[in-house]
Amino acid sequence: MMAGALCVAGARTLIRSVRRRKAGGARVLILSYHRIAADFPSASRTGLSSLFVSTRTLARQLEQLGRERELVSLADACRLLSEPTPRRRRARDVAVVTFDDGYASCHALGLPVLQRLRVPASIFVATGYVGTARRLPHDRLWASLCELERRAIPLERAGLRRPLQQLLEACAEPGPAATLDRLIARLGHDELIAVAGALEARAGQRESDLPDSTRILSWDELRELAAAGVDVGGHTVHHTVLSNIPASRASAEITGCRDEISLHLGAPPRHFAYPNGYHTPAVRRMLAAAGFRAAVTTEDTENQRGGDLFRLRRKSLWENSTLGALGYSPWLAACNLDGVFGTLGWVRPVPGERPDAPDPSEPSADPLPSPPQAPAEPERAAG
Repeated sequence: MMAGALCVAGARTLIRSVRRRKAGGARVLILSYHRIAADFPSASRTGLSSLFVSTRTLARQLEQLGRERELVSLADACRLLSEPTPRRRRARDVAVVTFDDGYASCHALGLPVLQRLRVPASIFVATGYVGTARRLPHDRLWASLCELERRAIPLERAGLRRPLQQLLEACAEPGPAATLDRLIARLGHDELIAVAGALEARAGQRESDLPDSTRILSWDELRELAAAGVDVGGHTVHHTVLSNIPASRASAEITGCRDEISLHLGAPPRHFAYPNGYHTPAVRRMLAAAGFRAAVTTEDTENQRGGDLFRLRRKSLWENSTLGALGYSPWLAACNLDGVFGTLGWVRPVPGERPDAPDPSEPSADPLPSPPQAPAEPERAAG
């Protein structure tokens, strides 16, 4: 109702016009999706619902985008944003479609939608999981946290080994989603994997028990996506939050995924997505040195012409992003995609920028390193 009133009253049109002027011309909206499902209600019972979009809703969102914006590749969007002033005035804003993590459903269910609507897209993959039976850390943690909640086992009584139990309790929040957010934001990769394994053991689960919807693409499927025109980008080797690990490991995660994609697809990736959106100045420099041309965050703010191409902003979409009281709502979609709610201050972007870690070669007054601190703003569960 509110979205419809904003559109009818002209607020959406006014906000779009103001933001277009601030952007220096055509606005560049970059969208982020994750998993695709044939049926959202059943899929959301087996995984984190905010990562899912149904094929029907995906098609409707892309169709609405195509009516109001020019759908372009990420490379084209980067060229547009790198121009200090536009070479030609575009009548319409542009939009870019991206998928994070490399779930197999992007090939099985997403590719037919993209091809039917002739929509260019990018997909970012964590290469260490491609073609394997392994599952991403956030899917493992989510399944175990939900199982403990189902059994009414409080996290403070999870009974993990003392160091891991302390880490879990330090990140505990009401509900599995909030706890998952904080675990990912605060823990280093090795700690995160250790907690995931311990929680699985406590819940009586195994990584192989996770549903098939959590499967990651094979290299053959990625080659088919690339042959269909989908741009394949890097997302580290192990879906590692780069701001939470030492610089040497962050560099290995970046170059490792670059080299694996080059080996299997015949060309190095040009674009990168920061896992969970977190990045630092040092990480951005590493990406440039590794030959990447641009990188995307999960910060839902406006992209500005002439800005840093290694800090491209994206809007995350899922099933309920365009769901009104009576089903799919074009009004809600229009306001959400145009940034109306953010402009009015009803939603706040989650910043992904973090400071560089201290150089271990420099003397420190504190001989014990402090654990990574979670940002004060709300966090996100996966990306």
